[in-house]
Amino acid sequence: MDAFNYLSVMVSIILGLGLTQLFAGIGNLVQIRRRVKRYWLHSIWVMLLIVFHLHMWWSFWALRGVTDWSYATFVYVLFGPAVLVIASHIIIPELMEGRIDVERYYFDTGPLFFGILASAAAWAMCLETVMGLRQFFVPFRFMQAAGVVTLSVCSASKNKRLHAAAVVVIVVILTTGIALARSRLGQYGLR
Repeated sequence: MDAFNYLSVMVSIILGLGLTQLFAGIGNLVQIRRRVKRYWLHSIWVMLLIVFHLHMWWSFWALRGVTDWSYATFVYVLFGPAVLVIASHIIIPELMEGRIDVERYYFDTGPLFFGILASAAAWAMCLETVMGLRQFFVPFRFMQAAGVVTLSVCSASKNKRLHAAAVVVIVVILTTGIALARSRLGQYGLR
């Protein structure tokens, strides 16, 4: 077994924990649906987190060419998946007695949730450079930077219209990025 395959096991386990957290949370909310006041933005972000997990795992394949792994680079690589697991735990409200107002929960946890997602996006911006795969200044980074800024703004604001616009921006960035740079396994688009 080569280093990439060995190390990818831990990345897969961590991402699997995040997906498990999300799917279990969705299932719990469905079970108590009569007590849950849903909120459309929250639902979209839960779905986006699932996509982020899948996209991170898909994009991890790009690291297969790294031959010089150190403990520090391994820990750095694990930061992104670990942060997504934490975000997955934060976005799903705890089951409690009485009615659950998901909109209120969304805005109460928003600063922490979006701050954590912004840190994951900043990590992703630097990953290929830290791992020696390509230089930092490539056109693709502008889209990633726009994502970091958008998530940071969401972290600092509780404005409903801003959050609605931000989710559209993130969906556009994500779908464009996947279409242009990651539609095929191991693809490096927008060099």
